[in-house]
Amino acid sequence: MWKPSLPSLLLLVLPSMAVAQPEGIIIDRIIAVVGREAVLHSELITRNEQARQNGGPSDRAALCGQLEDLLYEKLLIEQGRIDSVVVDQAQVDSELDRRIRYFASQLGGESKLEEFYGKSVTEIKADFREQIEDQLMVQNMQQKVTSDIRITPRDVQRFFNSIPEDSVPLINAEVEYAIILRIPKASEAEERRVRRRMEELRESVLKGEKDMCIVATLYSEDPGSAKDCGELGMVPLGTMVPEFDAVAMSLKEGEVSQIFKTQFGYHFMQMVERRGEHYNARHVLMRPQVGSAELQSERYLLDSLSKAIRENKTTFGAAAMEFSDEEESKGANGIVIEPSNNTPRWDMSALDQQTFFVLDKLKPGDISEPQLVVLPDGSKAYRLLNLVERSAPHRANMKDDYRMIQQAAEGKMRSEAVDQWVKEHIQATHVRLNEDHATCPFQHEWNRPVVSRD
Repeated sequence: MWKPSLPSLLLLVLPSMAVAQPEGIIIDRIIAVVGREAVLHSELITRNEQARQNGGPSDRAALCGQLEDLLYEKLLIEQGRIDSVVVDQAQVDSELDRRIRYFASQLGGESKLEEFYGKSVTEIKADFREQIEDQLMVQNMQQKVTSDIRITPRDVQRFFNSIPEDSVPLINAEVEYAIILRIPKASEAEERRVRRRMEELRESVLKGEKDMCIVATLYSEDPGSAKDCGELGMVPLGTMVPEFDAVAMSLKEGEVSQIFKTQFGYHFMQMVERRGEHYNARHVLMRPQVGSAELQSERYLLDSLSKAIRENKTTFGAAAMEFSDEEESKGANGIVIEPSNNTPRWDMSALDQQTFFVLDKLKPGDISEPQLVVLPDGSKAYRLLNLVERSAPHRANMKDDYRMIQQAAEGKMRSEAVDQWVKEHIQATHVRLNEDHATCPFQHEWNRPVVSRD
């Protein structure tokens, strides 16, 4: 059964940036027409390149599959126009702004983006507006095609019963677990030392004794900007933490801020340029260092908590809510959510190595010893892990894997609805492919003669 891939509104690649056309070839041409909608060679090549970069195959079968996806999208757009489906222009503006912000941040600011395209931001938005409108039209029409689908427990059971016994999927070992994380804080003496050093550096910049670029390069502990004289590039409000944005928006061009603190450490900045709600600044960051005494203090706390939990003086969930520094899990009794499917069930193979080896030795209900971990920013912390539940590798069944089976059953129903919709609308829509692609092994008869619905 053909299952169209969804055109992603979250793609972080604009087509003209995704694929560079080799010199000496035709830049673009029409390779298919669906109603009044044309499929361009550049669209297919861009789609193919994106698939290749994501590890997909790039043979003829894959290219034909990508072309069929494009034909399906054009059919949705054509029918959407016939049905007078409206695209919300506010949503178009929001999506354009989001993409512009992203690419500006990647290229070093709006001025760099304008330099890259040789156009103003307004002109860039105008160039891509129709593309975004089409993508939103596709999304609206996909929802319309499958909006009547309702799945019941009986449908799920029927779907599961239809799977041949030797084809029922094998589910890997899964776990549910909770965490209490303790991130040590620097001592007051260390906080004072860092702030005093930052005041000295700031004063030397204000007096003209040292250049801001040199100070940032030599002393800033922000690896992302230090190599660029501490310069961030043009960023929109909301990119940085609120405290940083607030200071930036209070400065005039060339002005140097006071010392201020964020979750990352102590900063001072010099405003380079401001444009509305965008700004470019140089900044210096220094982090108070955590000593071994502070680190061991967190270990002792977790030792005490684990003892209290084992003696039933408190529960792991209550301790997590009161003591954990892991913001995403503490409000859920420390339960860690698997982000790709938004459930607490983790395939063991998807766990990081440190977590895997700790949980692999625990029984349901067990609590680990305090474990030293290295956080993404390179700092160290201690944590406790609690194995809530473990399932052994098994064949999928309705009791343990209902949600997964339900999602598969619903996906099958949606695919069938899409297949039926495409089959019906191809018959009444003019479709023409050029000879290079007319022999593709499509799942649907895109070359069939048009039959009037009357």
